[in-house]
Amino acid sequence: MIAPVVILGAGPAGIGAALALGVDATVLERSGEVAGLSRTIVLDGAVFDLGGHSFHTPHGPIRDLVFNALEMEEQRREAWCWTHDEWIAYPFQKHVSDLADPVLRAACLAGMAAAGDGLDAPHFDAFIDQRFGRAVADAFMRPYNQKLWGRELCRLALDWTGERVAGPLGQSEEFLEHGGSRTPLQAETKVAYPARGGFGGIFQALAQGVHDLRLGTEVVGIDTRQRTLTTRSGRIVGWRSIVSTLSLPALLATIPDVPLEIVENVALLETVPVNLVMVVLEGRGPTDRQRVYCPDPDMPGHKIVLNHTSSDWLRNQPRHGIEVEVSGHAANASAHLVAAVIENLLRIGLIGAPSDVRRTELVHLPYGYPAPTHSRGRIIGEARSWLAEHDIHICGRFAEWAYINADEALARGLATGRALASDQPQGQSLEHL
Repeated sequence: MIAPVVILGAGPAGIGAALALGVDATVLERSGEVAGLSRTIVLDGAVFDLGGHSFHTPHGPIRDLVFNALEMEEQRREAWCWTHDEWIAYPFQKHVSDLADPVLRAACLAGMAAAGDGLDAPHFDAFIDQRFGRAVADAFMRPYNQKLWGRELCRLALDWTGERVAGPLGQSEEFLEHGGSRTPLQAETKVAYPARGGFGGIFQALAQGVHDLRLGTEVVGIDTRQRTLTTRSGRIVGWRSIVSTLSLPALLATIPDVPLEIVENVALLETVPVNLVMVVLEGRGPTDRQRVYCPDPDMPGHKIVLNHTSSDWLRNQPRHGIEVEVSGHAANASAHLVAAVIENLLRIGLIGAPSDVRRTELVHLPYGYPAPTHSRGRIIGEARSWLAEHDIHICGRFAEWAYINADEALARGLATGRALASDQPQGQSLEHL
């Protein structure tokens, strides 16, 4: 068998590339289902996603593609912060006026009034202080991000902050739905979700348009000279080009002739593993909130996902789910973690009573977040250049080590596929393809 383009992985990026390439693409996916890190898990009737997912995008064509593929439901994003034993609307830095403690409130307001833009900061830790002032940094921004990324925030660069970190109180911002460039989510941002089922349904629907999708097929070797690849079953497939959405270390492990320096540098890339504590509740939970961001050290995890508020269909299910993201824990995290999560969900009122808990599940993601370290861009650039010389193209969250959402991965997959289909230079904006 010879395929013009072989796509490795059927997550958002792989599906996007396949849709762009049509009959010229063969998609090989190791698992038995599509969607990758956007998959949905159903436990005793409660719907969970691998991480907290909702659909929002600055790519107009991506929105149209998704909304035409299946019925979507849109609503205002209900995101909150639980900090200092009170509820504050998200983003924290835009709602410090609501803090109950007058001393903390005054310090946060004064600090932000004196702060600059932080653009000259040498790293993310310094950026937090310079952008928001010490009080906001210490009250929320630093402890929250230490729970997410680990304590050494100075190891993080700033190239992602313009897309993810909302500005301070008084700075007018909105989430842009066109133009292709992501901007930070705001309190009034609208988000969408499948009208039935979970987030993974988006990519199950889109996969219906993929010409040649082969599930349960793992690639274990790639020969760049012979232009062949070998699957775990021993099948040999020829190719003209490869689009890989695999994690970059996993891809390089299949290619024996990658220069040692590239392999060693890629090994320096940091991933933040995540444990997902999934709690199945009998009946509906006691809140309409969708997301809760938690800097407080007593609460395990940095983000709480209340998935049953993502659509009316989910609200009407007899069982509902709460998912807590806990970064940095090993795969063998004990039952003590689950118990601590339950205890704190009860404490802050997100579970009404212990008897409401029907079941818990702990899911470990070794690849949770790609850490935006200072050397990331150089390392990815070197690996990308060598791979492109051999007609292997990378796109997707851990293929590019890019802190992107599913919509952006889908967009990059489409752009990569269209560039290969038309022999256009890669890297063009999706809006113009």
